[in-house]
Amino acid sequence: MKILAVIQCIAEDVHSSNPDNYCISPLKKADFIDNIVLAVPKLGNFSIFNRLSKKWKVDVFYGSNYNVAERVYNASKKYSPDLVIRVLLRRFYIDLDLVKTMISKIKEGYDYVNLDNNVYNEVAADVSTFKALKLAVKLLKKLPNNYLSNTFRFNPWRFMECSNKFKITTLEYNKKWSKTRINKTQQKIRKLFENEEDSTQPVDQNEPVNRYRFISKFIKKNDVILDIACGKGGGSEILSHFAKKVYGIDYNPNYISYAKSKFHKPNLKFLHGTDLLLEGFKSKFDKVISAHTMEHVNDDNLFLQRIRNCLKSNGKLILEVPRLTPYPLGKPLWPHHKREYTKKSLEHVLKKAGFAIEQAFGANRRNYVNVKNARDSFLYICKPNKN
Repeated sequence: MKILAVIQCIAEDVHSSNPDNYCISPLKKADFIDNIVLAVPKLGNFSIFNRLSKKWKVDVFYGSNYNVAERVYNASKKYSPDLVIRVLLRRFYIDLDLVKTMISKIKEGYDYVNLDNNVYNEVAADVSTFKALKLAVKLLKKLPNNYLSNTFRFNPWRFMECSNKFKITTLEYNKKWSKTRINKTQQKIRKLFENEEDSTQPVDQNEPVNRYRFISKFIKKNDVILDIACGKGGGSEILSHFAKKVYGIDYNPNYISYAKSKFHKPNLKFLHGTDLLLEGFKSKFDKVISAHTMEHVNDDNLFLQRIRNCLKSNGKLILEVPRLTPYPLGKPLWPHHKREYTKKSLEHVLKKAGFAIEQAFGANRRNYVNVKNARDSFLYICKPNKN
């Protein structure tokens, strides 16, 4: 079978020109991959890939930004591959043994191989037939322009899971990395990204699918909202379209300066500080949003108590945290994460801090589903417990 590796990337992913710091080197060493192409949207300093693709001796294709399905498909067409594996540029730690196992399942006659939710997808790739990818693009064009459809265009592999037009299988994988491999990977991540706090990009307020757009469904027009660890303010800006007032707080002064310079709205205010600032906001907020923050704090119970104390009696906490998967690591890959959560451990800390759970969702490729089917993270909506 002819196998093409499509590397999805943007200019902000680039921190050096060394191919060993990306998935470039391991993919080029893999004896089962025939061609490699970078699939890049025309955003920001995208032209850097003209030089890098030559240095790395791989091809480059420029295509759609938010419609990843079309970008990956159009990047693949000229190679006429049988299989397409899609991976993100920064995954220098890609587990090629796992990818080979996925490919072997495809050869049994499937269109797409889905990973069991207990497998950490960050170390793998999306493996599908080229025919399935082509069909997905065709079907996605017929869908309306709404949040769910846009999540599918951003993640056509999730669409394959949800559609009855594809023959898929779910791979259960219970192999574990050695402690040595985990430690070496984390050390390299620390070295490469010592000035970054997460592997994810800042929230793009123009993006049609992100967690803040889902969260906005739970916001009322008279709400006063706190967005804790707001980063560069993109998520806070989205919320400001639905709320009366939004406060964004972040400990990074550069992020706050950027947010203040970019967003100028009378109902949007940015403050420099940590959750310690919350002690000065007694019973002020209708909603507190904490999106991928609690995994970074030293004391998650204290963090939640501070949020509880600054909520109105009928206020709500909307909390999203990463899910801990047992394989192949069984611990957070990203070294800045103090912890990640199972459903049981998250519910325990919420109840201990005095919250009652109202709703629970699981994130699966930006598609929010039943909490029992969580793949990437948990999103809980809670209220202060009056007891």
